[in-house]
Amino acid sequence: MRASRCLLATVLAWLPVVAWACDLAPLPIVGGIGKLHGVSVSFGEADDTLHPTAWQGPLRIAQGSAPACVVDDEVAIVEQPVMLGDGILYVPTYSGSNNRLYAVDTGTCRVLWHSGDFNGPTRFVHGRFVIGREQVQLDRRCRPVGMAKGMD
Repeated sequence: MRASRCLLATVLAWLPVVAWACDLAPLPIVGGIGKLHGVSVSFGEADDTLHPTAWQGPLRIAQGSAPACVVDDEVAIVEQPVMLGDGILYVPTYSGSNNRLYAVDTGTCRVLWHSGDFNGPTRFVHGRFVIGREQVQLDRRCRPVGMAKGMD
């Protein structure tokens, strides 16, 4: 009986995460271009041609037959993991020891949201971004929870 309660508690604890999770996928970058779900992103010049770990930008995003748009140049020196979901591209960047995570609308190239500065890598774990010592939970539309007021 006790094992059943523990299992039920575990399932109920994960239920909100599963029910509200957005469908983000890593954007594979090959030759400075990332393509996924009809979205194509050009990342600009890589730091190393054989084993790139960062791209200088500017980011150019194209969808279908629509003309490509260019993301604001503040979104530069991009590193992995770049994630795509529900028309939003999540782009980790760095400058010196400061990192920042941006959410970019793939249709307009407009920056919808960005984190504050943080140190350390960006990771995507169990439906949320881990940035420095903080976590950014996403809603089912792939918008940051609690930070969606400024987003369209």
